[in-house]
Amino acid sequence: MTVIEVPTDAYAAADWLAGRHPWVRQLVERIAGSIDAHPGWLDVVTAAVNGQLADAAAWEAYEARHPAPDDDDAFWEWHAHGPKTSAEVQAFGVMSSGEKNLVRLVATLGGRVAWSPHDVSFDQRGAAVLADWLAIVHAQLPASLYPATSDDALIVRLAAVSDAVNGEVRAVSR
Repeated sequence: MTVIEVPTDAYAAADWLAGRHPWVRQLVERIAGSIDAHPGWLDVVTAAVNGQLADAAAWEAYEARHPAPDDDDAFWEWHAHGPKTSAEVQAFGVMSSGEKNLVRLVATLGGRVAWSPHDVSFDQRGAAVLADWLAIVHAQLPASLYPATSDDALIVRLAAVSDAVNGEVRAVSR
């Protein structure tokens, strides 16, 4: 039986997800750079997710005041005069919708972000991340909320989703 320690600290939990899921690591590093060299990467990712919403609103307002021209050269000049945003927000903004859904899920560990169950449209890799994210949420709640026999049983069922990705998990220690 393998016992996995599920971190309850948000930053440790984010590092744990990035360590268990290479896809998470790849995506967050596209935004924050090397997570090994940047211990505050979760804050950067969370700010990028929230900043993208502000960036989209700023562009909408800019386009309402200054409609985009049809001419290619004029368009790029118009674009250059539009709202400016950080490289991190730009890196998040160009991701696919599936990549954004996964990054938003990870960013929930860093603070409040717009995320909904409607954002759950993952492939097998994403389902494995979601199972581990649920284990993190479960571990953050007091054990007294759960009947004694349900604690590991829930995590074992969730971990079955990610066995093919991360190896077999039979119990979680809290």
